[in-house]
Amino acid sequence: MNNQILAIKRKLDQLIGADFPIIELEKLLPSASIASYEVDEYFVRAGETTRKVGFVVSGLFRLFYTDYDGKDFTKNFRSSGHFVGAQASLLLKVPSRLNIQALEPSSILCLDYDEILRIAEDNFHWQRLLRKITELDYLEKEQRESDLLFYHATERYLNFKKEHPNWDAQVQLRYIASYLGMSPETLSRIRKNINSAD
Repeated sequence: MNNQILAIKRKLDQLIGADFPIIELEKLLPSASIASYEVDEYFVRAGETTRKVGFVVSGLFRLFYTDYDGKDFTKNFRSSGHFVGAQASLLLKVPSRLNIQALEPSSILCLDYDEILRIAEDNFHWQRLLRKITELDYLEKEQRESDLLFYHATERYLNFKKEHPNWDAQVQLRYIASYLGMSPETLSRIRKNINSAD
């Protein structure tokens, strides 16, 4: 558990651009636990009301929605060193519409969201951290929306490869295509054109 706490501290230091006191993280230890997930197992399943936040220790997760016709729409991916959770369910205490599923054998340090809020009530360090995470989530969402609006399919794929060089080999083609807002056939054609040009 101590190694996981130190990994989280490094991530939090990076997020806020300052030292996040280890003593503050240790306040979460009594309610924290490590959970392992096999391929296709869910950290959160749509329809559940969740109160847990995860720090991905190892592995890779896909965040996606499923419409009434059973079609998946990939919202994002989360790899080791990142936090993951169904934000609408956490904030509003309603059933999640979001699925969070392991794409490979993975492990997560599970944290109790209500305990985080309790600790943050009168704690500057936690308030600052939660504000920063909210800001970064908003910026990520805005960036994704603008990419879908302003970049052509090939540009979106090249940007994806640049930002996440390992995911192209780890993630199934259809999931990447869904994330990039195109059909698997279009993405396959783009990849073929890029490879033939190299």
